[in-house]
Amino acid sequence: MSSRKSGRLSVKESNNNNNTVNNAVGKLGTRMMLFGFCLSIIVQGSILYYLYNLEDVDCNCIRDWRHNFCKGYALLVLFLGILFMAYQNPNNLLMIIYYVLALINVYAFFTYIGDLNATGCKCAIDKQYNLNMVMRFYRWVLLLAGVGAILQIITLLGLGGSKLASAK
Repeated sequence: MSSRKSGRLSVKESNNNNNTVNNAVGKLGTRMMLFGFCLSIIVQGSILYYLYNLEDVDCNCIRDWRHNFCKGYALLVLFLGILFMAYQNPNNLLMIIYYVLALINVYAFFTYIGDLNATGCKCAIDKQYNLNMVMRFYRWVLLLAGVGAILQIITLLGLGGSKLASAK
């Protein structure tokens, strides 16, 4: 009879340990989401600040669709960050649209910042020297993130290698 009790206690202890581990993982996931959201606010806020400074009346730098797209995309990312924090399981279609827009943003941001520097835009290079250097570096980071966006789209569409291998 004592062996049955000890067996039951060990099952309870095991369940308690699993709950403790699950709670710890859940808290870590929430903290990582919060950290990512805060980082996103800093990055997207910096991009918005940089782009709004290029809209000064005295600034005669390039302002085409890429400028407006990057600005709109930064606002969208901030809005979606709040949405994803509230609803942690977003719809696959919404995620595919998000990643397609991310790819367009990679192209727009990469080429726009490159063109601003190539044309010698005083508002970007002289007026915002440090932030311009950060944006020049960030455009390369964003290019690498574009590869990740392509992989995410492939995964969400179910075009991964495992389905292709099972189809043969």
